Amino acid sequence: METLNNQDALQAAIQQNQILILQFGSESCAPCKAIQNRIKAWNQSHPDVCYVYVSVAELPELCAQMGVFTVPTIFVYVEGKLTIERSGYFSLEQMLNQIEKYEYLLAR
Repeated sequence: METLNNQDALQAAIQQNQILILQFGSESCAPCKAIQNRIKAWNQSHPDVCYVYVSVAELPELCAQMGVFTVPTIFVYVEGKLTIERSGYFSLEQMLNQIEKYEYLLAR
């Protein structure tokens, strides 16, 4: 899991990784923590996927620039393009399955 400190670092992460999971969350958000733990565990068996967690409290300017108004929010970039966007209540398993499909296609 990587950390970011500004918009330039985010753009670099998007461009340098074939697949990037970008999660915006808060320390006081129980679903955010659960999602973070689940993605970290999933990421161990998917090392080619870059996972970045952004704390809305620590980087409010970045959140505003990205249009993040609620947590949890997840953006998935595939080859530099925003491919999946989820906020609030969503199926994490379904999203991870979608990412695995992209991962499979890119490996071919």
